[in-house]
Amino acid sequence: MSYAPNSAVTYIVIHYSATPVEVDFTAADIDVMHRERGFREIGYHWFIRKDGSIEVGRDLSKPGRFEIGAHSKGENDQSIGICFEGGVTRADPNTGFDSRTPAQKRAMIDLIRKMQARFPGAVVRGHRDMPGAATQCPGFDATAWWDEVQRKAHKPNLLAAIINAILSLFGKGRT
Repeated sequence: MSYAPNSAVTYIVIHYSATPVEVDFTAADIDVMHRERGFREIGYHWFIRKDGSIEVGRDLSKPGRFEIGAHSKGENDQSIGICFEGGVTRADPNTGFDSRTPAQKRAMIDLIRKMQARFPGAVVRGHRDMPGAATQCPGFDATAWWDEVQRKAHKPNLLAAIINAILSLFGKGRT
């Protein structure tokens, strides 16, 4: 196992597993597939199942350092890989799409926030947006999606702002 310091992480890379949405897969299944391709183990740090459950891949348990993944050639030593189950259909296994369930999206948002807390400054990118990548993975524009998630999270609550403004007119600010 090779490790790098947390300070090296500049990317959180989003992937799909390129597995048919009609079939259930686990991180253990992906581990077998990756070993068959010559990897030492699963290449991702995290795997998000369709039900939103999160399974561990590469090691992140060491304080101050992370196990280098095998998910984005050329950037593995500076990135964390998050993969969601699915991305293709049995009928069309060569065309990727955003098959994330609502549960996967919620889990992904929570996980990315945790990863950004651990790796400050790391930016979210889709695998297809990484330098040298020739892929359609993860089937959607991960950068634009994450920017929208962030925008919504920071959008002020208009109703609360109006209520506070009215209350402040009467000298009764809310706390």
